[in-house]
Amino acid sequence: MNRLLPLLAIFTALLASGCTSFDREWRLWGAATPGTLRTHTKKPEPPPTPQSPFDGRWKGRWTSEKHTKMFSKEAASGDVAAVISRIDPYRYRGNFRAHWSGFRGDYLAEIYGRERPGRFEMRGSFPLSRLYGGDYRYTGTITPTEFRMRYESSYDSGTVIMRRVP
Repeated sequence: MNRLLPLLAIFTALLASGCTSFDREWRLWGAATPGTLRTHTKKPEPPPTPQSPFDGRWKGRWTSEKHTKMFSKEAASGDVAAVISRIDPYRYRGNFRAHWSGFRGDYLAEIYGRERPGRFEMRGSFPLSRLYGGDYRYTGTITPTEFRMRYESSYDSGTVIMRRVP
């Protein structure tokens, strides 16, 4: 058994270091240029066709209203990125990657709301593990250039602000 532990640790590290669905989607929604990573697959995949002005890649920051950075009074915050794609007029799929205190997490969530002229007004919740505060409730707006959301859970509350990236 003692000989299996190092092998198990190496196997776990290799699994954790592989590409995620977030990485794949991020590459697919990126601008097609010669030499992009899109050509590494056996058969190159065509880029997705946007179904709305809100589909695509987004980058920004999240900022907590309840927590502060270690040894500081400054609000805890971190980078966040997302790939947003339309499911129907009332739902979008968000593939999020958030960074905090040297860690990162990837989350898939359905974003519920209503399309209005030039914007999508969102309101809903999505479940996370109790370890991360349980259900997160959110409200916000997506325009063709800005994603602005307020979130709340039993563990944290704050804002996410992102801008579209090519």
